[in-house]
Amino acid sequence: MILTTPLSVIAADKTYNHDGRQLIVDNATGAVTIVADGDTVVKSNIPAWGLDGNIRRPDALRNVRVASRNISDIHGKALRVSVSGSYENEKATVDYDIYPEFILTRLSVDAPSGSKEDFSLNFLAPVSTRETYRFADRAGNYAVSVPYDNDAWVRYTNTPFGDEIPASYEVTALFNADTRKGLVIGSVEHDVWKTGINTATDGDTSITSLEAFGGITSELTRDKRSHGHVSGRTVKSPRIILIPTDDWRDGLELFADQCALFAPSVPSKGSRPFGWNSWGKLQTKITYDKAIEVSDFIHDNITGRGFHGADGNVVIDLDAFWDFGFKPEQHRKFVEHCHANGQKAGIYYCPFTDWGGNPDAVLGEDPRYKMGDLYIRVDGEPVKFDGAPALDPTHPGTKARIKKQLEQFIDWGYEYVKIDFMAHGAYESDRHFDPAVTTGTQAFNQGMAFIDSVNGGKMWINLSIAPLFPANYAHSRRISCDAWAGVKDTEYVLNALTYGWWLDHLYHYNDADHVVYEGATDGENRMRITSSAITGVYFLGDDMSEGGLESTKERVIRNTGNREINEMARNCKSFRPVEHAKGTGAADMFVNQDDRYIYVAMFNFTDSPVEKTLPLRRIGLSEARDFKAMELWSHDNADMRGSIVTSLSPRDVKVFRIEK
Repeated sequence: MILTTPLSVIAADKTYNHDGRQLIVDNATGAVTIVADGDTVVKSNIPAWGLDGNIRRPDALRNVRVASRNISDIHGKALRVSVSGSYENEKATVDYDIYPEFILTRLSVDAPSGSKEDFSLNFLAPVSTRETYRFADRAGNYAVSVPYDNDAWVRYTNTPFGDEIPASYEVTALFNADTRKGLVIGSVEHDVWKTGINTATDGDTSITSLEAFGGITSELTRDKRSHGHVSGRTVKSPRIILIPTDDWRDGLELFADQCALFAPSVPSKGSRPFGWNSWGKLQTKITYDKAIEVSDFIHDNITGRGFHGADGNVVIDLDAFWDFGFKPEQHRKFVEHCHANGQKAGIYYCPFTDWGGNPDAVLGEDPRYKMGDLYIRVDGEPVKFDGAPALDPTHPGTKARIKKQLEQFIDWGYEYVKIDFMAHGAYESDRHFDPAVTTGTQAFNQGMAFIDSVNGGKMWINLSIAPLFPANYAHSRRISCDAWAGVKDTEYVLNALTYGWWLDHLYHYNDADHVVYEGATDGENRMRITSSAITGVYFLGDDMSEGGLESTKERVIRNTGNREINEMARNCKSFRPVEHAKGTGAADMFVNQDDRYIYVAMFNFTDSPVEKTLPLRRIGLSEARDFKAMELWSHDNADMRGSIVTSLSPRDVKVFRIEK
């Protein structure tokens, strides 16, 4: 069993029992131990808080007070146990809300006693334990490190206990590979703080420290300074959720569902998008004529073979450099041409970056300002990443640019917009134009809310490079950084799917980026198509204009016209991993189901043939039953009992459709 510490070793003054959970408070120190179904979740938890590196991590609070009451909120009914105490003339209170499936915590710190002024903090950790405890009674335990965003080809990391575990952003999962039991910890609020989770372990089974806190910045948040300050008479942390779970995958999905209660998804704009994006191959060479030719090719050759959404639509999406390849009067013509082909037209925009890079340029949308007035700055210097200065989302000049561009898109008739380099808007800054905004996350929320208000639900919003959270302003988000054709691209996308599939409980769909055929083998083409079909937004990316390679177009017609794969893509959201992967790798088996079938995708990332065996019990099927299945690329039929046993060619994939 996982998460085990005998209760007899815990010295406790007061125990609260609720829905199979126990919260044990040491009245002398304020330390709290949480037990779920007999297993220790956290041990001797005492909050931590501070400002600019001056962190208070008390071994004990003074003047401890404990109170409890029943509450009811958007998450359900709970028992709230509030533990308060003082340290260095500041009062800290942690609320522990015990629900049937999870515990929510929040730290509140009051201004020093005797002070009549607001005070500031930029680090608050409602979960902070430094006492070693046994997490599991068997080896094979791992910690998932989730990246803050999807820029610079960052990867999710899965680290075995006993090794140094990188920080995780917004959420982590600790689990046993065999039993799948574990603990999910994360922030359910994403309106003020960037949240970090630090975990340290000893050997195969023990946790030595665990801290979940608002106030993280690092190279992976792309920040150049510490987290912004939050001020007031009382400063509150984000709400941190603790989910003891029998299956870490279920725990991450439950985490996402609770986040969506706090910040619900934008209303749906229809079925899962199928389509094409110009950045896959044409890139800077996109023109009006080429876009028209691609629209016609897709209409004439693959839409009739099932490459379309459930509503019949396909999106023809212009990426960067459309402003060089199109004349203003050609946009309406392009939109009308797409509509005549039964398609929707999409376009591209970067609201929080200045790719011109000229700080002295007068802002055309509001000549009171120069571009440099809009920049996010640290120590007075513009903050750049990916080559472009970041813009302050709260600045009226930034908002004027956004309003003009989005209204132009809507006037032209575009129904889909890919917005990119979004994390720039979340960078911490010396100051923001809006003085009420003091953190990057607050600024980002304001900017995204403005985009949402201007759009008014008229266009599908697809985030490209963007933080995971907040997730309540867009219909979809790319799950990884850019990906193209080869096995390395597929494996990279699937690393993100392995640990980020659950994001489509927040966004309507994940996005695996454009599928490119050119430059890869047939097997790699099948892998890349499958990686997109099992992820979400399903876009092609090759040059299918009249100047494109005929050999590539033939492969597009042959493989993208696989009706069964297309049907699977229409019917299923993101697949989840059957098993974990190690390090920065990707799982090689994924599973999902619709009303009639269970689908299993099996990948071979290596240059050699492999034999794979998957016990059916690992995907929830009886090993005592016979099942009929079809492999969707070869269309070979198979009978299964007990396990899926198959061979995979080098750099290839198989997708089994199993009848329920």
